[in-house]
Amino acid sequence: MLKHILILIVFCFPLNVFAEDTNYVVINQGSESCCMSSFINDQFCEDNYKGDYFLRTGDCVNIEDDRDNSGHLILHANCLGLHCPLYRFSKYIYVYGKNPDSPEPVLGSVTFLSDGSRINQIILMHDSKQAFFPLRK
Repeated sequence: MLKHILILIVFCFPLNVFAEDTNYVVINQGSESCCMSSFINDQFCEDNYKGDYFLRTGDCVNIEDDRDNSGHLILHANCLGLHCPLYRFSKYIYVYGKNPDSPEPVLGSVTFLSDGSRINQIILMHDSKQAFFPLRK
């Protein structure tokens, strides 16, 4: 009798009833992919991107807010001789071009990363040859 009751319970109740957490987060694919909950919650905006980011060599990469004048964030990377406007590719990825007036042809990209509460690092990919990982202090 007990055997029959157990079989009825197993077949009548879905197995996910016994799972601890059935709420799964769906993450987009491609350039919108992310694994940090703060990005999924859309907590960050362009105001959070501006500031100084430092390389281990002590060189500084600066993101300046010039949206009132030019409509863009400006990348200053003296270690690479860069002073160029950033063009939005996706929410957290910006590109810059060989010509300051256009993002095409793309010379490099800047990807903003978070520690969960604030933007704390960028990935600066320059000319598809070298990547830099400056940290915000």
